[in-house]
Amino acid sequence: MKTPCTSNNRRPLIARRIIASVFILSVAALASAQETSVTMSVDGKPALVLKVPSAPKLLSTNGFVRIQATNLTLYVWAVPNAKTADDAVPRAPEIIKSEFLKFKTNMVMDMTIAGAPAKHVTGSGNEADDGDPGNAEVVLFTVGGRVFAGCVHGEADEASKARAAMMTVLKTAQSPP
Repeated sequence: MKTPCTSNNRRPLIARRIIASVFILSVAALASAQETSVTMSVDGKPALVLKVPSAPKLLSTNGFVRIQATNLTLYVWAVPNAKTADDAVPRAPEIIKSEFLKFKTNMVMDMTIAGAPAKHVTGSGNEADDGDPGNAEVVLFTVGGRVFAGCVHGEADEASKARAAMMTVLKTAQSPP
């Protein structure tokens, strides 16, 4: 037998929806509070803003930033004298040589970052710190008329394991206010 729909019968349902809404909003607020903005400067001027997981360890110099978080070490460089991501693709080995040597491109894929065409380059080579063989993934993208390169690398499949976290950060790329 169906229960007639009265205002007394709907109160528990409405209360559950309100509680669920408050919970969702709280989780969203908490998640956004756990992000930190990182601004890269080039020649003393802000050039790129990225949202990163909370409390990252940062190393920043002119045109470079290393972002270390729990599941990610991301290197980002400003690429001088490049107008587009396409211009920077052949220069990927040179751009990342401070972290990864003898980079040989295996694949180049088109993508979009910050509403502009970008390139995702994967390849193999050697880690600069110890010479161990490994793989690297480089994303070349344009923000505010300047080209940047983001890179993750590691032995075996460490770079591919870090891909999702790298893409999450790079998808937040924007010009400084």
